[in-house]
Amino acid sequence: MRRVSLLVLIILQFGVQLLAVDRLNAQQSPVAKDLRTKEQRLYDIQLRQAQLNVDKRDLEMETKRSDFIAIQNLYEQKIETVERLNKARRDLMLAERQYNEAKYQLDRTRLEFLRDATHITIRQARKYRTLDGRRQVDIVLQNSSQLMQAMSLNPDRAEAEIRPLLEVQNMRVALENSGGTLIAEPYEQVVAALALGDSVQLTFRLLDDYDDVVVAMTYVDESEENHYIILRRESTQDVPTINSVQFSQEGDLNTRVRYDLILERLAEDEKTFRLALINLPREITPSFVDPGTNASLTQVKFSDDVTRQQLNLELQIPEKLSRKFVDQTIEFYVFITDTAGFARIGELHRQNGSNLIPLEEINTIPGNKERFELIPRGRGALESIIANRYQEIRTGEEVLVRIDLLNTGTLEVERAHLVLTPPLDWTWSSDPDTIDRILPGEKEPINITLTPPEGIGVSEYDVRIEAVGYEGPERIEAQEKDITIRVEERADVIRNALIIGAVIALVIGVAVGSIKVSRR
Repeated sequence: MRRVSLLVLIILQFGVQLLAVDRLNAQQSPVAKDLRTKEQRLYDIQLRQAQLNVDKRDLEMETKRSDFIAIQNLYEQKIETVERLNKARRDLMLAERQYNEAKYQLDRTRLEFLRDATHITIRQARKYRTLDGRRQVDIVLQNSSQLMQAMSLNPDRAEAEIRPLLEVQNMRVALENSGGTLIAEPYEQVVAALALGDSVQLTFRLLDDYDDVVVAMTYVDESEENHYIILRRESTQDVPTINSVQFSQEGDLNTRVRYDLILERLAEDEKTFRLALINLPREITPSFVDPGTNASLTQVKFSDDVTRQQLNLELQIPEKLSRKFVDQTIEFYVFITDTAGFARIGELHRQNGSNLIPLEEINTIPGNKERFELIPRGRGALESIIANRYQEIRTGEEVLVRIDLLNTGTLEVERAHLVLTPPLDWTWSSDPDTIDRILPGEKEPINITLTPPEGIGVSEYDVRIEAVGYEGPERIEAQEKDITIRVEERADVIRNALIIGAVIALVIGVAVGSIKVSRR
């Protein structure tokens, strides 16, 4: 009878709940139309189902408890067996466990619905370039959770109780590319707490240039949200930034030096800018060249489609560059500016003339600049010029040779002299021994005297000549050259005189005989 009464009680409670729900629906239907969304209605049904399950398990648990108490009393009176008592205890424990599971499922359903009502909106995502050339991204996140939906799921709670439940805590945010690779520093940022309606701005530094990224958000329960977005391009300044990897270079005189230029403007309007140079010596000829077309440029245009341009700065170093610039570091600036900035540059050039413009005045020019360095490298070079590289002498005679030393380089050559490798036992001397300085393009003579040894045989002898000089501590050597000297035997003077006398006497005799014959 007790079990029947408990079942009747359960049925009556279910009936009362259903009648209450129907009565509530009947009261609402003629008064106002249900304006809830389909998802809200589905949530309501699932919550009611979970609550009914809790009530059902509660009744079952109470029934099992009543049964257990009744059997326990009968067992104490020696009426029921221990097996029936143990079974009743197990049934009660099972009912309690099912009741706790139903309550857990109800709480979990509520939390899942609250999580569905929780939403993080990306309000802003902009990419820009800082003054020091770094690409950065600002992401603005807002907790735009659906308060009304959360309150509709918890009609017995006030708004002040629901708001804390919609707060997002310990959310991890990172920037990735489409392949899931992290592309920004810091690799991950943690938002400790973000209340309903509040916003937070996160700043990342892009490791490479991207126009679109994936914002990856991970919550406490390890659930993830990935949002693919296209970054809005903005600029801290309206003027493009200018950067160069090869900002410091060396170049020989009479050569061309090339710098790379990277211009970038993160804006969406179209505008034209001018390029200019400051503090570059006028002897050096500059030009801005488009590497794709080899066209020389003085202005560049940026638009929504063209936000980045690569140019080359070419400097032609003349052969006759002033000595004060050679082997010295020349600091100059490349400017990208608007019309007002270009006019300011012209004004500063007129004010300073051929003098360098001070940095404090350079900083007054509107626009962006990049500092460059150029070290013109000169070189000294020698060439030995010998007019006659083949000579003939008699035994006992000396050889006189003139050698002109020509500086074919771009720097003066100091302490120029000759180094000879004569044949064995030959001696030599030079006048002068050393030339203190030879300017570029000039030549200086050196006279060499070569003396063969006594008793030298008739033959041909080679003399190797090398010119040596110095450009600072650096040794400069000219190409080696050879002189060929042919030595012949000295003739007998007396014998030659007798022969000549005999020839003369013979000629005179013939002439006298011819005269006598003609007279007869």
